[in-house]
Amino acid sequence: MLLRLTKIALFLLFFASLTGCGSKKIVPCGSREACLKDPNCYCWCSQICNWRKKTDTDSPVYIANDRYKKYCYCTQWDYDHYRDNCIEGKNVKEPPRKKNGS
Repeated sequence: MLLRLTKIALFLLFFASLTGCGSKKIVPCGSREACLKDPNCYCWCSQICNWRKKTDTDSPVYIANDRYKKYCYCTQWDYDHYRDNCIEGKNVKEPPRKKNGS
């Protein structure tokens, strides 16, 4: 009986991990329009080498024929430094930015 309960508990834990229980879904911007205007989709940040929510200081850039297959970058800097940081691991730091419109 204890073995059966253990199996059931493990199955439930496994199923919960597959469904992303309690995790926030990351939705990368899927089009040029979404990349440039949708505040709810995620852009690629080459400082952390991952998708992240857009901020006030971003100026999103959509790269139609992106060889890295990310397409929507938070700034031109993120596209320019993708290879440096996310492939070669150089850890190039992004210079500070001002808020858009400032």
